[in-house]
Amino acid sequence: MEARLKESDVVDLLAAKHSKDVFVPQCKNGPSYGAGLRLMDAWTMKRSWANPCYYGYEIKLSRGDFLADDKWPEYLPLCNEFSFVCPEGVIKTDELPKEVGLLVTSKNGKRLFTRKKAPHRQIEPPVLVLEYILMARCCIVGTSYYEEVSKDEYWRRWLQDKKSKLELGTRCGEKLHESYKSQVHDVQHENKILKSQIEVYAEVKRLCEELGISKYGNWRLEKTLKEQWEKVHSILPPEFISKCNKLQKQLAAFIKLVEQGSEDGS
Repeated sequence: MEARLKESDVVDLLAAKHSKDVFVPQCKNGPSYGAGLRLMDAWTMKRSWANPCYYGYEIKLSRGDFLADDKWPEYLPLCNEFSFVCPEGVIKTDELPKEVGLLVTSKNGKRLFTRKKAPHRQIEPPVLVLEYILMARCCIVGTSYYEEVSKDEYWRRWLQDKKSKLELGTRCGEKLHESYKSQVHDVQHENKILKSQIEVYAEVKRLCEELGISKYGNWRLEKTLKEQWEKVHSILPPEFISKCNKLQKQLAAFIKLVEQGSEDGS
């Protein structure tokens, strides 16, 4: 059984079809008084600066209503595309002029189907229609670009925003503290290593000065120690010489470690 459609049902279907556009049901063609006043069942403006388009619709629920309507040609200058909307069978496509389209409802009245696509026609912008919509059908709220809200809602949002900012600040502070603590630890560790190396170099310098090694010339500790050893080798007892050889090896190993440490530090 087919659903008994009301005009408001069809308007709802058109509104859903143009959910992203400016949709105005029962749209007048100008001021609400004076001769020539017309009322379209629905008028729509596509939201596009580059390709604006105006659509007009007349709803016909019976064939008699369609045949008795002689005002619809006056709607053509007000829209780029004009179409009738009706239940299936009320209007035949071959009885429509070429500049008029046709949409029909499904049997259950829940969907719209295009039976004839309305051709796009170039028109001058319908200034009177636009002025009527602005003055009689629009409600511009507030004096700024922001949504007007009650005082209670304003303070609720303000407190929520403040809480969010405090939480963000706390998290950022914790991350900065962790990063700072880690960097301080790294610097302290590096300073400790440098301090240890400086102490080693100071001791080496002291030993070199005791051995008479110039701190300005090009020298090597092994050569200087060998020279010093040759001077006393002949007058020392064998047991002492053996102990000195062991000491020399230990010093050589110590010098090698010092040089490696110097290279790694550079």
